[in-house]
Amino acid sequence: MELIVVGFHGRHRAAEVLAALRQREANVFDLDQAITVSWEDRRNFIVQQSINLWREEGARWARLWGAFIKATLFQPFTDQLSTAATKVAGRENGNGESALTRDWWVSDLGIPDYFVRDIGALVQPGESAIIALAENFEPHLALGVLRECGGSLIYTSLSGDQVHKVRKELATTD
Repeated sequence: MELIVVGFHGRHRAAEVLAALRQREANVFDLDQAITVSWEDRRNFIVQQSINLWREEGARWARLWGAFIKATLFQPFTDQLSTAATKVAGRENGNGESALTRDWWVSDLGIPDYFVRDIGALVQPGESAIIALAENFEPHLALGVLRECGGSLIYTSLSGDQVHKVRKELATTD
């Protein structure tokens, strides 16, 4: 499994590219749980996540991505992602949902420091990114398609133990 970040110039470009890849049913990497993030300016940060209301894992993915954004882009508001997803999905009032901390990705899961640094450098104000976990990832294929769209790809492979921790977190009952 790989953790993928694709950066784009322009604050709406990542959302445009993700929508186009989904529409074309492009087999670049797993697009179902991918999110987009974009900087409007230093104060305004937008996260877009599609949530299937019939499936319970929407809030779990929001919690996972919220902690990732906090760890890599240092956005303090991300605990609200989980609460919002829980409310949209019609589960409780969102207060029972525990947020993952920044340390989960960095210390507990152990994503590399250079990867965190590179994401921070890639996604700056006025820019956007697609973030995804991918099981079936062909870097050369993805790189070609994403470069055509104007994207810069960085990724890190997760070890078997790291994949187990991610799956365990996603299986946690809301």
